[in-house]
Amino acid sequence: MTDSPLSPPTLANERARRRESFLHGYIPPRDPVVDPSVVFHRETDPVDAVSFEVIRSKLWNLNLDHGDTIRRISGSHIVVEGYDFNCAIASEIGDAVTLCPYSMFFAGFADEVIKWTLEHRSMNVGIRDGDVFLQDDPWIGSNHAMDTAVFGPVFVEGKLFAWLFNCVHQRELGGTRPGGFIQEARDCHSEPTFMPPIKLVENDVIREDVADAWTRRSRLPELMALELKSQVAGFRMARERLLALVARYGARAIKGTMNKMVDDTARVVGARLASLPDAVWRDERYVSGANPGDRRLFKLVLVFEKRGDRLRVSNVGTDPATGSFNVTPGVFRAAVLNGLLPVLAFDQMLCAAGVLRQVDFEFARGSITAASHPSAVGTSMSSVATVGHAHGLGSKMVSGHEELARHAFASSAMHTMSTTAPSWRDARGNLVGDAILDMLAGGTGAFAHRDGIDFGGCTFAVANRMSDVEKAEQHIPLLYLFRRELAASGGHGRFRGGVTYSCAWVGHGEGSESAAMHATGFAKSVTMGQGIAGGFPGTGGYHWHATDTGIQRELAEGRVPGSPEALRALAPHGEYLGLRQDNRLSRDDLFELLPNPGAGWGDTLEREATLVAADVAAERLSFAQAESLYGVVLKPDGGPDLAATAARREALRRERLEQARPPRAPLAGVSSKASAVARALEGVAIHGGAGERSLACAGCGQRLGAGSAGYRRGCCELELPLGEIGSEFLSPADEIGEALCLRRYLCPGCGSVLDAEVCRPQDEPSLDLQLLD
Repeated sequence: MTDSPLSPPTLANERARRRESFLHGYIPPRDPVVDPSVVFHRETDPVDAVSFEVIRSKLWNLNLDHGDTIRRISGSHIVVEGYDFNCAIASEIGDAVTLCPYSMFFAGFADEVIKWTLEHRSMNVGIRDGDVFLQDDPWIGSNHAMDTAVFGPVFVEGKLFAWLFNCVHQRELGGTRPGGFIQEARDCHSEPTFMPPIKLVENDVIREDVADAWTRRSRLPELMALELKSQVAGFRMARERLLALVARYGARAIKGTMNKMVDDTARVVGARLASLPDAVWRDERYVSGANPGDRRLFKLVLVFEKRGDRLRVSNVGTDPATGSFNVTPGVFRAAVLNGLLPVLAFDQMLCAAGVLRQVDFEFARGSITAASHPSAVGTSMSSVATVGHAHGLGSKMVSGHEELARHAFASSAMHTMSTTAPSWRDARGNLVGDAILDMLAGGTGAFAHRDGIDFGGCTFAVANRMSDVEKAEQHIPLLYLFRRELAASGGHGRFRGGVTYSCAWVGHGEGSESAAMHATGFAKSVTMGQGIAGGFPGTGGYHWHATDTGIQRELAEGRVPGSPEALRALAPHGEYLGLRQDNRLSRDDLFELLPNPGAGWGDTLEREATLVAADVAAERLSFAQAESLYGVVLKPDGGPDLAATAARREALRRERLEQARPPRAPLAGVSSKASAVARALEGVAIHGGAGERSLACAGCGQRLGAGSAGYRRGCCELELPLGEIGSEFLSPADEIGEALCLRRYLCPGCGSVLDAEVCRPQDEPSLDLQLLD
């Protein structure tokens, strides 16, 4: 994003800057311009090490208690059980000092919302003690209109000392469909109406006119009124606790601790960045599903340019905004932050401001991941995708670093976003909607040193939970038929991804005669669940639906179909769904969801033979897969035959090279492993000094390319159609009419898999790595 013509920002051009933020989104400047009526508390005292740890811990727990207060009062299971919210404590100027481990990118835009309010509400309507603001404008800082921020200042001795922030997914705020996920939307005018920051509480009294205006647009106004009150109560509890800490330890000590948390995180993140080679890492991923019936492929591009102790993030190259799956620049920024936290700041208590101090952003204005108004932004799809995209590229960036790689992992649950949102007419005839959160509990991606976590969940919400079966059945007119582990679903690799499960529902009880399940999210055959270091992807999952099945007869006779295979036998006419609303879920209808498993890490031929044998014993692999994919020959007793395994693996490497496309830019010669100065990726080493660096296989030393040209064109390429990876993978050719493949890049010397990508067969190798001078 180029500098605004309104730079530099001043109080005189505040109104013009506000209009620009409504159109193209708000990104906080380094120094927000605030009306002088706001006096900041900036005085600090040095804090000793013990006091720092005590106060930091109390701030962390205060923030968790803020969230617990919201949960205790909220009437929404999405909040109470699903933890689809977050809280933050921010400095006087809005820098987020700590977040909760819930939906982390919700609090990732806390600084954007607070700084916008400082810049554009300090002149009119003013910011005073006893104020609380309300907002859900995506171009200010909200994932979509349903994600509602309630936030306000905390004053000490008449000066603005800090801000407290919460953001909650409110279940029903209007729009053309219950729940607000409008996948057929072409622009934001079909989605729930949103509001920029407005004063909800003044002099500690809720403004009834604002609260009424907020809840009036909802199909569930009483629930939304309760949601607002829960958020205000959480804020008030947190403010009371923060002022108690100030009274106990002193304002200067609390402020000193907050500043030190940010400074320490920035120093640690900067040092970790400085320990990586100066390079550009780039990742291109295809997505599909902009609107129901739209079968086109679109490209998301993410670029990390690392120089010294700083990281520059860009989405340049991403396709223009289209359909319903766009996000605003501020949400892209928050999602990238979310993805980087577990890679670069895993031990920093979710101090967002410290990470952001080391990161610069460049936006392709008007693109899918930096959309301008009035693009449709309500489905959450590209925000969730960006979290996974950023985390995946960050994990790849550190994969060659011995220490940092241990904290990286491959794509995890929700990498190819799926939502299941039932709707029905209640006893009064009102059309209402809800959400089932089973998609959150897929597998975690594989690590560099261990397998992924089965049902470990997703990167953007590490503390969120899947739906409770009994509670879902209480308030939604359906029954669960099963939740069944799919033991072989994890992505293959040296370490395999965590497995997922399948779950299925049937309509049941009052309201089921009008019930429908809305199948939304990305096209499932176009997986975004990419592996690391050549690991296999995880499937994008699927939605399966069948009507008029005779399930009630089966249940009446005491037979419950308990697996995907049983469903197919009962309803052979069932179908895998594309993006489709209003899938009937009456008493004889069935709906099945397969959430995303984790992707794999590394070459399958490098997995320990004993682990493969254990996988076969646990029915995670068949005997045939053990030999064909992993090169492990098993004895009759199930143990590995090590001599036969070594021979089989050597033969498979030769077969790979024979079947693969030759290098597009072959390079002769072998570099001595001893001459490697660093690793740019787990399998790609850097050789040479400044101005003449080159890339080579880290295993055998085979030269692959100059540092500025990358390594992929020096590799052999082995392609496998996505639909042939496993039974859980749908065919892109069937769903979207385009062929996609898993392309693995092989060292032409030893046949090891160095990296992989999902692409079209006709695509040129993308330049995923480029060394900088």
